Amino acid sequence: MPFSEKFQKTAVINFRILMLVNLIFLVLALFANFWLERWALLIIHAITGLAFLMLYGMSNLRPNYQGYPRIYLAIMAAYFYSFFWYGHIDTYDLIWLLLFPPLVAFLIEKDRELILWQGGFILGVFIFFIAAMQDVWGLVYPPMLIGAVLFSNSFISVLSWFNHRYKARFYAAQEAFQNVLEQRVEQATQTIRKLNDELEVSQRDVVMRLGEICEVRSKETGQHVQRVSEYSRRLAELINLPEDEVQLIQDASPLHDVGKVAIPDNILNKPGRYDEREYSIMKEHANIGYKLLNSSPQPLLQAAAIIARDHHEWWNGKGYPNHKAQENIHIYGRIVAIADVFDALSFERIYKPAWSDDKILALFNEQCGVQFDPRLCQLFLDHYDEFIALRKKFC
Repeated sequence: MPFSEKFQKTAVINFRILMLVNLIFLVLALFANFWLERWALLIIHAITGLAFLMLYGMSNLRPNYQGYPRIYLAIMAAYFYSFFWYGHIDTYDLIWLLLFPPLVAFLIEKDRELILWQGGFILGVFIFFIAAMQDVWGLVYPPMLIGAVLFSNSFISVLSWFNHRYKARFYAAQEAFQNVLEQRVEQATQTIRKLNDELEVSQRDVVMRLGEICEVRSKETGQHVQRVSEYSRRLAELINLPEDEVQLIQDASPLHDVGKVAIPDNILNKPGRYDEREYSIMKEHANIGYKLLNSSPQPLLQAAAIIARDHHEWWNGKGYPNHKAQENIHIYGRIVAIADVFDALSFERIYKPAWSDDKILALFNEQCGVQFDPRLCQLFLDHYDEFIALRKKFC
């Protein structure tokens, strides 16, 4: 049973760590054999160490090659078998052969290959056992000791194989659980995203309807707030605001005159010019709108509050309600100021007839840098035909 891909990546790292540990122990063995004057084993350890160094270097140069663990096991098998001839009976070097089954289980992924490696190694030990029984090949260990190693190796191989199967199943179950968990998380994320999208759509619809209610009360058509919303979006795009702010301005601008709900009908719908007192009351709708919306923590209503407050301010500081000037006027307010005036002049109101496009164009040319942000105003004039097309589209 193959391990998961995640485990395979971990196995590559573990293999390199194993190589480093082997090299450390080989260096220690070199010193020990030199001290004990065991020259044959010193040479064997030196050759094995060089082979490991080469293998470690290759694993860094070509990390994706899958054959390194098998090369390592072949080297280790030859290394362990050499003890039958060059080991010392008084130090029991043969005991190191018991490490081979765990090494195979540590490095080999598939059950069948694991059985082949462990079975092949045990078969080799068995052959050496027969050779010792026949007293051939000049082996240094007696048959009894080799037989004990053969039995121990077989027993450890069976245990390591069971452990390997358990580990493989554990990682497979872990991967399956991880996949199910990821699917559930993805489903939950999609559900939340869908609900959030629906909430945003509902919020935009509520804002638009509320803006239309305010306009209807002042005897204007509800399409005014929709057109102001579209003009504002286009201006925000022309000035290269981030897309999230472009969307925010489009969604918030319908509430630019929400404060008019607090203005008396006799003033709001007066057909003639306001006197000084009436105009003073009418100007309060900007502050009223801000106060109505500013207490909300929602970004949409926060933006709407800024627009309600600032869209009647003038670039030269002669607007209302706070006589702000130039960059002190929020960019949202400066954008909606142009959109609102353009649409208001384009259609008949209770206090005036609709203006011609040429007359509107002349006014904006005069008011660039006076009433309106000069940069925004120039962009509006440069794309005047686009705004006329938007007006016709939502008329």
